[in-house]
Amino acid sequence: MLIGIPDRFAFLIEKVPEWCDGFVNGLLYVYVNGEMFPKKLYTTTLSDVWSLFDYAFTNPPKDERLYALPDDELFAELRRLRFPEYFTDDEDADEDYRYDIEYYEIGDWGYDIFAVSNGENVRVLIGHWENRESFELVNSTRITLSEFTKLRDEFSEYYKKEIQGEQHG
Repeated sequence: MLIGIPDRFAFLIEKVPEWCDGFVNGLLYVYVNGEMFPKKLYTTTLSDVWSLFDYAFTNPPKDERLYALPDDELFAELRRLRFPEYFTDDEDADEDYRYDIEYYEIGDWGYDIFAVSNGENVRVLIGHWENRESFELVNSTRITLSEFTKLRDEFSEYYKKEIQGEQHG
């Protein structure tokens, strides 16, 4: 099922029954400005994508200062907040997950997705890393907060019905 607007921000999620053996497995891809991430076919344990509902996917943080930054500066700032160990000598620096839209497999392919709101709109940025010190912005988009909320609610409904229902059915 395609949820959202793929030429702006969307998820493609589909169960693949032949891949299910005790877990609900399938496909989960993210679209930002018509570009699909990750780039290759892979299996996602859909029963584990509940982690998407942590942090920014549930409620994108409102921060007008961050929202107003140019893409490269915003991405660099969100990266510093999320991965402070690469920017400070403080080994105990706390990671800030608030801006994350995360599920395990997207991270396994070297991608991180961030979101920030100004209260009316949401900026979504996706970056790729070879290692955590070499991290680059690869795409970004802006959507209205109502579009973001609709996408999140449709994804949540699909997850409850098709994934959790499959686990308990």
